[in-house]
Amino acid sequence: MHYYGNETIMSLEQVLRLKASEVRILEWVRTYEFLENSYGIDESVPYFLEIKCESEEVRIRKNRILDFPEFSCEEERCFPDVEQAIGVFHEWAQEILNKREIE
Repeated sequence: MHYYGNETIMSLEQVLRLKASEVRILEWVRTYEFLENSYGIDESVPYFLEIKCESEEVRIRKNRILDFPEFSCEEERCFPDVEQAIGVFHEWAQEILNKREIE
């Protein structure tokens, strides 16, 4: 896990263990643009995820990496609270991990 300004960056595996209370404290979390393979080598992933607490809502985004650091938002959803948002955020992280295992 790394901190960059007011943003916390963590692995997809760490995101799966992230709790709603932690998101409220951290306010803005995103995933790394890479994933360590079984040989300890970093491989790029096609997406990074973000969850951000804003004044009126919690916003989650699935961003497709184009030519790093360029990206485009592929999906964005807003929720009234972190408890609702964290479930979808976990689902997206698990989907990315599952696709990596198949490849």
